[in-house]
Amino acid sequence: MTTATGPRIAIIGAGFSGSLLAVQLLKRALPNGAVYLIEKNAQFGGGLAYSTGNARHLLNVRASRMSAFVDEPDHFLNWLRRRDNNSPVHAAAAKSAATFVPRQLYGAYIQDLLGNEIWQSGRGRNLHLVPDEATAIEQRPDGLTIEVGTGRRYDVDGAVLAVGNFPNDTGTKHYYGNPWDARATADLDPQAAVLLIGTGLTMVDSVISLLDGGHRGRIHAVSRRGLLPRRHGEAPAHGSAWLSDADLGSVTDLLRAVRREVRATDDETVWRSVVDALRPYTQQLWQGLSPEERRRFLRHLRPWWDVHRHRMAPAVADIIERTVQSGQLSLLAGRVQQMNSNDQGIEVTLSRRGMESPEQLRVARVIDCSGPQCDYATISSPLVRSLLDQGIARPDPLRLGLDVTLDSAVIDRDGNGSQRLYALGPVTRGIFWEITSVPDIREQCWKVASQLGLRLTVPQMARA
Repeated sequence: MTTATGPRIAIIGAGFSGSLLAVQLLKRALPNGAVYLIEKNAQFGGGLAYSTGNARHLLNVRASRMSAFVDEPDHFLNWLRRRDNNSPVHAAAAKSAATFVPRQLYGAYIQDLLGNEIWQSGRGRNLHLVPDEATAIEQRPDGLTIEVGTGRRYDVDGAVLAVGNFPNDTGTKHYYGNPWDARATADLDPQAAVLLIGTGLTMVDSVISLLDGGHRGRIHAVSRRGLLPRRHGEAPAHGSAWLSDADLGSVTDLLRAVRREVRATDDETVWRSVVDALRPYTQQLWQGLSPEERRRFLRHLRPWWDVHRHRMAPAVADIIERTVQSGQLSLLAGRVQQMNSNDQGIEVTLSRRGMESPEQLRVARVIDCSGPQCDYATISSPLVRSLLDQGIARPDPLRLGLDVTLDSAVIDRDGNGSQRLYALGPVTRGIFWEITSVPDIREQCWKVASQLGLRLTVPQMARA
């Protein structure tokens, strides 16, 4: 086995982003370094998205695009095929790379990377799992100090924030701000009415969970526009030459260009190919927009982008469509004005789109599926408060996460990019926008691993 002689790196968060970064660092960028993987939850490698126990919570990206490594595109497929040839899921993946596999299976894949790949490479001794919550980061002249809940402190040369998403707080009786909390659907009268706030993919998962638990009561789902994610389907490769005719600095002109390209063919399904053609350029397009144009996108176009870009696996779409057609699931356009809870449930006042008078809705439970907290100025996490209070970090201008450089280095209160503190995944949404899917995050992981390798090994070589 190897022994760590290189830089010491702390990764805060052991979901997909943090776990993959640990693998990238130990296998490729800093093979002689030491990695402290700090995770406050019991499970390493899964994260909220991939720790679900429901086999019908599927990935919304085909298996062929889920490899953890850019230079090994079939890595996940090959893992599936080796794992259990008798499993229907693995057999389907072996037959077709277009399979949408259960998310819990992908969580097992990430855990396997942390386990087998690191230990078999002989670098297991250099990976330190820390089952605790990081509560503070302090800057030292020659590095950083990470403090965890037990009071223990770790002196490191660099650190990466891979904290994922912060769910909404649960403060009202019968209201659950975290849709992944098992209590959200526990002990629920199967005939009772439920309100889900949000109509995106998280809402879809919650509906699946309710149905699998035998729920037969009405399920109401409300969002500003009441839009449902579209269905995945065939999306042949589509060129992007049409973008050359658009003003790339204008959200309105970009929208017109997309519509023109979709209308240029009689194929009513071509929109999937046109939207997918934007994938390689999404971050570049976002960064080319002015702050005001980005705000305009968030105010007016974000709901439409989300439902066309983040689509449902066909098997999941079938379930949701049946539930809508049966009348059990109703999609409402509007917003929640007020909630009053009592022993029986919650009385919700809804402001429905296009209606003058508010609507009263009585439900047994409200589950917030509207998305995580993004405004770091209001997040109560001890770690976040420590970073902001010291000025080590600052919220991004759009309040989508923390402000970072194009290299994912955290920007401090005075506008300086850190040489030692980086961020990964959703926390960097303000500068990258599309940074929640596996293809986006794996590339970011590799870039951050490379940056840490370059910045931290040179000083060590100089000291030697």
